Order: sequence, then C-alpha cells, then structure tokens
Amino acid sequence: MLELWASMRCPNSKFVAVEYPLNIGKIRFSINFLRLIWRTIFVVIITVLAMAMPFFNEMLSLLGAIAFWPVAVYFPVEMYIAQKKIRKRTFRWFGLQILSSFCFLVSLAAACGAIQGLSKGLHASKPFQFKQ
Repeated sequence: MLELWASMRCPNSKFVAVEYPLNIGKIRFSINFLRLIWRTIFVVIITVLAMAMPFFNEMLSLLGAIAFWPVAVYFPVEMYIAQKKIRKRTFRWFGLQILSSFCFLVSLAAACGAIQGLSKGLHASKPFQFKQ
C-alpha cells in the first residue's frame, strides 16, 4: 500500500518510480530503492515487535484462528452451494453445513487456546528479555 501510495503521490521521483536493472552473472533483476528501503524497515519493525513481545506467536495464532473459518471454510462453502445451486436440507447441503460447523468449532477452540496463551504471556514475560 505504501509503495502504491508513493507512486501515485510522486510519479516523477526517481527514488519511487525508477527500476534499476542489475546483472549478477546470468541472473538479471531490477531493484527499486523505495521498495528496498521500505521493506527493510518493515522487517526491522516487525522483528523488534516480536522481540518486545515474547508472546508474539500467540498473537499470530489468534489472528489465524479468527481468520481461518470465514476465509478458508465459510465463504468457499457458501460460494460452492450458490454456484452448484444446492438446495437447502439436501444430503449434500447438510454435509457441507456440518463441515463448516466443525471447522468453526475448531477455529473457536484455537482462538480460546491463543487467548489463554496471550494471558499467560502478558503476566509472565518482560519485554526484551531472553529466556534461558
């Protein structure tokens, strides 16, 4: 998003818009200085954030648990039902609804586990401290 915003805001800037070709032996690629600097800064910020919060994995698992069911199960199942025009209360419709419900329960259990891990992490850790 930042790269798109910068290219729209400063379309004539060499720093933002120009791709510089590089050849290393038979490998050819191009580099953009905004992209290189922005992505490096982003990785550094995320790394510092992960170091500051030892329970960063629990945060990622919570986000994954929240996103899993709607993105990977519910919407695809509903689109499949609509695309194939599967009637309600048929054997196939019930099977898909049971699959979706089971995956929702798994996602809910994963979210509960992530919240419990976050709770433990908040109470037991100190920022920037390495476990030995």
